[in-house]
Amino acid sequence: MKKLLALWGLTMSAILGASLWYLYGPGTVPEGQPPLLSVDASTVARLQTDFNQASDRIRVVAVLSPTRPESLAAATALQSLLLEFEGAPILVQVIWEPQADSDWAPPATEVMARIWDTRAKQYWDKGHVVSAKVGAPQVRIFSRGAAWREELPPPAVEAESASASVEALRSFLRSVIPPAETSRPGGVDSVPRAI
Repeated sequence: MKKLLALWGLTMSAILGASLWYLYGPGTVPEGQPPLLSVDASTVARLQTDFNQASDRIRVVAVLSPTRPESLAAATALQSLLLEFEGAPILVQVIWEPQADSDWAPPATEVMARIWDTRAKQYWDKGHVVSAKVGAPQVRIFSRGAAWREELPPPAVEAESASASVEALRSFLRSVIPPAETSRPGGVDSVPRAI
């Protein structure tokens, strides 16, 4: 009986451990995106470099929680907008950071899969390095040509709520992107992926 209880305990521990690893272990970004970058004082310059190297594009910087429903909804909505503006010159930098008690680990694969477009780069900012520099708004949109020097440049649009962010981004993109730039040559996969 003791052996059976010990075996049952080991089995349950293994299942619990595997479940926790699956839900909260280091996730994998969607195919075609660079690996998830952990942001800290020594790597924040990489995020800045990524931003500046895309100065010929519109940049979207989204600071989101990997578990808060409104952040997850914003991520899904951003992917929908990327599909809507499929050929547009856009870079989306998604910075996942702890914003709730449940945010104690980097985003899971399923969370990062909400933004699967190859025009996105994803980061994990456990220490709130980016928020300390840029402040509270959840999503910021930057015009072509804006450069991140000592400080992040003033955004063309910023919004704190997910719904306001998405609508502001849609309106801004419609105002600055010619229709000819919204169709992508070469037929990139535009079928929404299951999350």
